[in-house]
Amino acid sequence: MNKNLEHVLQNTFWLESFREGQEDIISSICDGKDTLVYMPTGGWKSLTYQLPGIVREGITIVVSPLISLMKDQVDALRELWIRAEFINSTLSGPERAEIMHELRYYDSSDSEAIKFLYIAPERLNSNEFVWILKTTKISLIAIDEAHCISQWGHDFRPSYMKIKSFIESLAWAQRSFPVVGLTATATPKVRVDIVERLWLTKYENFITGFDRKNIILVVREISEKSEKQSKALEIINKTPGTGIIYCSSRKHVIELSDFLTSSGIKAWVYKWDLSPEVREAEQNKFMNDEYKVMVATNAFGMWIDKKDIRFVLHYNLPGSIENYYQEVGRAGRDGKMSYGIVLASYGDTKIQEFFIDNTYPEKKQVLDFYDYLYKQQKLWEGKWIRVAKTYYTMASESWVGTDMIVWAIIKILEKYNILRRGLEASDNESDFRGRWLTLTQEKRQHSHVLIDWKRQDLLKDESYFKLEQIKRLLFYPGCRKKFILEYFWDEEDLKNLQDNCKLCDYCLESWGVSEEDKKKFLPSSSYAVVLETVKKYNEKFGISMLAKVLNGSWEARITQWHLDDYDHYGVFSDMSLDMVTALFEALLMEDFLFKTDGKYPCVWITEYWWAALYKNVHITQNIVDLNSYVMQKVKNTSKKSWTKVSQKSTRKKSPKGQTYKDTLILFNQWVSLKDISKHRELGLQTIEGHITHLYLQGDISLMQIMTMIELSKAKLVKWMIENDAILESIELKSIKQKLENIWEKNISYFEIKLSLALIEKWDL
Repeated sequence: MNKNLEHVLQNTFWLESFREGQEDIISSICDGKDTLVYMPTGGWKSLTYQLPGIVREGITIVVSPLISLMKDQVDALRELWIRAEFINSTLSGPERAEIMHELRYYDSSDSEAIKFLYIAPERLNSNEFVWILKTTKISLIAIDEAHCISQWGHDFRPSYMKIKSFIESLAWAQRSFPVVGLTATATPKVRVDIVERLWLTKYENFITGFDRKNIILVVREISEKSEKQSKALEIINKTPGTGIIYCSSRKHVIELSDFLTSSGIKAWVYKWDLSPEVREAEQNKFMNDEYKVMVATNAFGMWIDKKDIRFVLHYNLPGSIENYYQEVGRAGRDGKMSYGIVLASYGDTKIQEFFIDNTYPEKKQVLDFYDYLYKQQKLWEGKWIRVAKTYYTMASESWVGTDMIVWAIIKILEKYNILRRGLEASDNESDFRGRWLTLTQEKRQHSHVLIDWKRQDLLKDESYFKLEQIKRLLFYPGCRKKFILEYFWDEEDLKNLQDNCKLCDYCLESWGVSEEDKKKFLPSSSYAVVLETVKKYNEKFGISMLAKVLNGSWEARITQWHLDDYDHYGVFSDMSLDMVTALFEALLMEDFLFKTDGKYPCVWITEYWWAALYKNVHITQNIVDLNSYVMQKVKNTSKKSWTKVSQKSTRKKSPKGQTYKDTLILFNQWVSLKDISKHRELGLQTIEGHITHLYLQGDISLMQIMTMIELSKAKLVKWMIENDAILESIELKSIKQKLENIWEKNISYFEIKLSLALIEKWDL
């Protein structure tokens, strides 16, 4: 069999040898075994079912979700002199009829017979099509983009739900053909769903190729638009060859493409309003290197099959690891070194949260739109009613939200077979350019509308989980290759992965830093302080608030809640806030801490805390990993060198009460605050905090305080707080900005702190 497979590979597909893992997959399918293939984009998944389709007798049915992908596959097969056809909406009535006629009288022994037939999943709605295939010799059925069949998949297609019944209808007493599911992106949960929905009991499972050894993954956290545009331009100019830039919205596509064009870059903007003719002409220019880069939203450009794309750049945060890695896979298909670059910021999270909330509308919105569709009908009437309106019109008339919300609701109603989009093959063409809706159920009371609302909530939670995972991949320091292989359960590639993959920014930039340097960077006591702080506040606060406490912030909430009285308040005042936050995140990554659920998660300690706090065992054992995380996290944000931070962080501090006394002694000797700061090797902000604290405790008099602030400024702060309810429990920065916007531009944060202290002591 293997020699025969090699013969077909070389003489039909003109390839010299199989890629890693391909031969085992192909052998499984040729032997008639149901087979699931999880292989990243660019791994030549199509060959794993096309070659068996040549070897096995009969016609291969390929269910594919995208018309453009069908056309590319059919064209490629025809160039190899293999008979391939597709049936989709781009064919005319007579063209469809001709193929259907040929299928009706199919003869697998005919050398001119159709060998591969690509169909959209919606074709399975046609009873005529299914009936014809019952009498046709089938070689195998391949389901491309198989994740679409799973409700947990990132691109669920309701029409894929019919595949199981389609396979059952063709099987008769015993199925003689194998079923092949192929996808580049599927988590373990999705894989279980695919098995169940494809009616598989015995099957071969292949997970391979997720370690893209010729793609370097790079992440740069950039939030400022001008800086992000400049970095994108720099990458384009410095990287030879062509590239793809994915943006999260049309607005970003237009802004970035305008900037690149004005900077002399030949950029093809993949627009949603291009005619098919113009789109094909522009695509050909890109394929022929007339354009340096293509700029598109994440929804477009997935069908591009250009072998020599040197970089894929994500201008915004992707919605999931599945989407991200599939899009990255467009680079380096020729096997040469390429780049997957992300220019995102944590703030991009809001964009993805907006998409999730609009994709999974509230129960009330769904039922309100349901009532709108059936508003002219009585109960148990309305089945097969047609609706010919645009999403925008329906959004305006139903008052449920935007056209994006309407689109999401229609997908839900379609999933539960309440309506169907599009026209039947037998319908005449209509002048209406939108998507027809056909109500497939009669009107019912809300309690009888059979939608699994709990499942909808779980799907929304799953999307937030995937968003959290992409944030962990991109914003938490660590080997990005290892994270991806673990996410997709590619155990084979994980075995062969080195400790330093040298193919992601984390590993490349930490290469050369010795283990000894990592051990000495921060002592284990620094992490012990964090754990003690979390334990002290017993699941009451999140990381952001506790980090500010340890950093010595004078945010209004901290002083109002008396968090500045905590023994360890300001213990890390010589670190940047980013670095203090990284300490928490490092402990989170190493399972010393965990976050609670909810919109505002709090932080708490895991079962490791006892040994970590009192025996110091686990921290010591994990100190290299903990310090590596912090070093990588703060390398681009902290202005202090690692050496200086390390030295300062290990400097023995005075007990909390003593440090205030030391400041008070110098203050009473008429030493300026700036000189106290230098003498004590503490930040000026920390000394100012000491002064405010000493005043509140009665150790510094009102007369002494009034030498440091003008009475008029203090009264202005009091007036502002009393007359602007918005400022209640708000950061000092907000108060300062409010004052600057209205009157006072020269007031300092220290003066605001003193004013708040005066108000608290009723001295103002």
